[in-house]
Amino acid sequence: MRKFLTIIILALLFITWEENISPARAGYSSLTLPRIKYRGGNDNPRPEALRSLLAQITRRTSIEVNREPVELNISDPELFRHPFIYMGGDEKFELFPEKDLKVLRNYLSYGGFLFIDDNSAQDNSEFDTSVRKMISALFPHNPLRKINRDHSIFRSFYLLNTVSGRSIIKPYLEGISIKGRTVLIYSSNDQGGAWSRNKLGHWNYDVIAGGYRQRQLSIRLGVNIIMYALTLDYKKDMVHLPIILERLRRYNPK
Repeated sequence: MRKFLTIIILALLFITWEENISPARAGYSSLTLPRIKYRGGNDNPRPEALRSLLAQITRRTSIEVNREPVELNISDPELFRHPFIYMGGDEKFELFPEKDLKVLRNYLSYGGFLFIDDNSAQDNSEFDTSVRKMISALFPHNPLRKINRDHSIFRSFYLLNTVSGRSIIKPYLEGISIKGRTVLIYSSNDQGGAWSRNKLGHWNYDVIAGGYRQRQLSIRLGVNIIMYALTLDYKKDMVHLPIILERLRRYNPK
């Protein structure tokens, strides 16, 4: 009887230990994509976008993900647990208060990455105006600049020669870099609209003009952005450089 009770106690201790430290259950090794909440405007015009992108990341890469995105305020202490955050919108929004700008500045300066996505599919939209005001307040001495095509974001997973999206408003990305590391990227082309797919597998929004290939290029760009946020410039090292140059020559014959 005493031996039987000892076995039961050990079994209960093992179950408790497993529940407490299991990495899978705790989510320590899985990628989660938080969406930033803000005041005014519409901070979630593409509700299926991040869930759809996470599904594509699972299918195309070996990254382990949490399929359900989360929403965060900039002031949430959980912010610093995530290497990547997403901010979408299609309307004018309120400028972040100074305390939130300070938190966001620290987050980006110490390893975080922010992807901003204008979902309005309009040139010079109200969301665009708000974004530029916010970034000017965030980094007053470091303005948005066009991202060159030789940036690692265009080769972090797929080799890309174009900037796609649901609607091509600007054929380039813009970004902010700090000490050689790009910490913020801004797209005007509604990437989230191109990624969005409902639970029945149907695309939620039509891609304007380019059709299937344009959508696929947008998904590839989304995967690249995530890979860059996680790995930065690792593909610029000499181990990968010869194969990258060879593939670029193959895709861009003179």
